[in-house]
Amino acid sequence: MNFDYLRRYQGMILFSILFFYIGCGITLSLVKIDCATNPVTFEKRSDDSLDKIEYAVLILSSPDNEMKRDAIRTTWASFINNIFVENGEKLYRWNYTWAGKSLKLGIIQPYFAIGTKNLDKKKLMKLHLEDSRSKDMLLLDNFEDGYKKLSSKMIHSLEWLSKNLKNMKYVIKCDDDSFVRIDLIVRDLEAYAPDMSGKAINNFITRKESLPQYKGLYWGYFNGRAPVFKSGKWQEAAWFLCDTYLPYALGGGYVISRSIVDYVARNSDFLSVYNSEDVSMGVWTAALDAINRVHDTRFDTEWVSRGCDDSMLVRHKQTPSDMFHMYTTLVSSHGTKLCKTDYVLRKFYNYNWNVLPSACCKKKSEPVV
Repeated sequence: MNFDYLRRYQGMILFSILFFYIGCGITLSLVKIDCATNPVTFEKRSDDSLDKIEYAVLILSSPDNEMKRDAIRTTWASFINNIFVENGEKLYRWNYTWAGKSLKLGIIQPYFAIGTKNLDKKKLMKLHLEDSRSKDMLLLDNFEDGYKKLSSKMIHSLEWLSKNLKNMKYVIKCDDDSFVRIDLIVRDLEAYAPDMSGKAINNFITRKESLPQYKGLYWGYFNGRAPVFKSGKWQEAAWFLCDTYLPYALGGGYVISRSIVDYVARNSDFLSVYNSEDVSMGVWTAALDAINRVHDTRFDTEWVSRGCDDSMLVRHKQTPSDMFHMYTTLVSSHGTKLCKTDYVLRKFYNYNWNVLPSACCKKKSEPVV
């Protein structure tokens, strides 16, 4: 009787088995790299261990973006392991084999900044459970999250970092759809900051001015000719300063020094806030003296990606799938290749600090006026 049953339904059974194995194959193809299914976790820090942090990675996220956060933890957050201290020196060495393990971090700490005010109990509990697992959340209890509140969110985050991280030197700010070579950024900061001048990086950067001594660093991909939006999603109804936004580093990823963080935190009650937090940062820092403003073409942080180049330090507008692909390429190449194939979607520009902002950003194909 059982054999008759099997013969009768053997087609259905074989069909089910076939789709089971197809599903398994697809799943394994997405996580075929070493340890990719194990997001990096960070040991819970005591108040004393906060004093060891020199580089804070501030990642603006929203309550519902757990998938994006896990993609970061699983991929580029593990690159923190490539920075280590030896004989008092901070050195870079590719070491992806530690990925997926709990990290005993010293100088680098990621923080996913999320406002929790007025969240329902279910979402709030979910975020706290995520933090108990990951130990990398900056939950802002007195801030209600929202897209048009990013500048206020930035202020709240910088206030917390300024107050709690006594020995912090730099903040690397990015979005949760950015892929960041955090290891290479810290490597360059250790080697070149705040001057940001050296044979290995000079081909990528332009700076506002060369001074014998700087009071801070503002490093990213700058724009000085962006038109002010008076309507739509990016509307800045309160803008009155001039016809374009003041020069600012695009928000997909940029670096600011401790001096800028403290300045914003101290003066938060007096600072104007705009819908775009990167525009706000440009306004907040515009009047500051002796800040080294450095434009770097390795920051792919425009509103759409310019493509992929192995030298890039930040790639904005990336999906979790994109992040896994870049991570896989880096792992298989031992950190030497970010892109399976280099490609260009949009041309970059070198910021010209010697002209008015409206003429700052001419790409090679554009006429010079």
